[in-house]
Amino acid sequence: MKALFIFIFLLALLFYVLHRVGVQPRHDASGDKALYLEHLARSAELAVNPPPGSESEAALVLKVKQAFTPFEAERAAVLFPEAYAESFFFRDAFHTFTDRRTLTDYMVRTAKASPGVTFEFEPPGRNGIDFYLPWIMILPARDGGAPQRSMGLSRLRFDANGQVIFHQDYWDSADVLVRRVPVANGLIELVRRRF
Repeated sequence: MKALFIFIFLLALLFYVLHRVGVQPRHDASGDKALYLEHLARSAELAVNPPPGSESEAALVLKVKQAFTPFEAERAAVLFPEAYAESFFFRDAFHTFTDRRTLTDYMVRTAKASPGVTFEFEPPGRNGIDFYLPWIMILPARDGGAPQRSMGLSRLRFDANGQVIFHQDYWDSADVLVRRVPVANGLIELVRRRF
């Protein structure tokens, strides 16, 4: 009887902790709309519009590709400050950044925590000052399984120095994260079946 009581208590404690953690989700892909709109307008005033197919157009996107692949801490420490302006807007599925030092620190930590991650890039699309860069993030195999692949797209704008001043990722983070946390995968599947 005592073991059952302890089990029920621990289960209740687990649900309480999960509820408290889940109140403020870390997913931020549609975060502060005012900040997004402010930087969207500001970057429109500063963004360059190189001729389509030009060498200058290719050089802009190349800086971003090189910062991400291979995705290693030492490279990130050097290449992110080269690719991103001092002040900019960056938002992925979990974070929003507006200064280069904080972004670089985040990328260095992320690269250290995820060795072997690589990105494959497809040719970018353009609409005036907006560059749309499709990518596939490849996570190394776990326990002898196949590598995990997750598709995304980055909307980018660049300044006259060839650095990113606006970066918005469109990516379903659950595609990667849920598979790596089986309990979360089970809970999400239960919720999905209800709808």
